[in-house]
Amino acid sequence: MKRNAKLVAALVLGLGLSCASAWAADTESFLGTVKNVSGSSITVERGTLSGIFTFDSKTHVGVSGATAKTKEAQAAGKPGLTVPDVVHVGDQVTVRYTEKGNAMIANDILVRVSLAKK
Repeated sequence: MKRNAKLVAALVLGLGLSCASAWAADTESFLGTVKNVSGSSITVERGTLSGIFTFDSKTHVGVSGATAKTKEAQAAGKPGLTVPDVVHVGDQVTVRYTEKGNAMIANDILVRVSLAKK
């Protein structure tokens, strides 16, 4: 009985690790400086490398003070903040993305250093 329990535990652990590594392989990160922000994409540069990432309403953006600004926008009758509202040219960001075809789709944008005037 103990042997079967150990075997089942080993199988579950193995499956969990393989699923986690498959998920991690699909998601990549890019750290750099924002060079351009539009309504549907962000261009980030790191040295000579450049990445153009598309985003949509499901893209999570992490930036200091965003929760308070989102509540203010919602109180004013707006749906909330958009990426161009909180990400600016010159900001240092980390973009977590997945590749679909030739497009890089941003899942998360984390503003590490913001140059926006407070």
